[in-house]
Amino acid sequence: MKELTEVQKQESERLKELFARSRQRYLDAGGDPRKRPMGRKGDDYLTDSERKEIFAIARRGVQIIGDEVHCEGRLWKISDKLAKNEDGAECEF
Repeated sequence: MKELTEVQKQESERLKELFARSRQRYLDAGGDPRKRPMGRKGDDYLTDSERKEIFAIARRGVQIIGDEVHCEGRLWKISDKLAKNEDGAECEF
């Protein structure tokens, strides 16, 4: 497994902090401590700015280089069908 960089460690800690806040809000609202909220917007106990921050951190872990998607030390080849429109024009990812 690849060693995390300092930035990745900080982002991981920030995610843990945001999810812990969300969990505490759920419990403060009378949620069952043995269950989790559904996780959908409005039921995740996150503010809009916290939700945006979580998504921004998550997106940083995904890179598209050429015709490959790189994420968490793994890579996937993008299909030619996905990379081109029906008219043959290249798609932007």
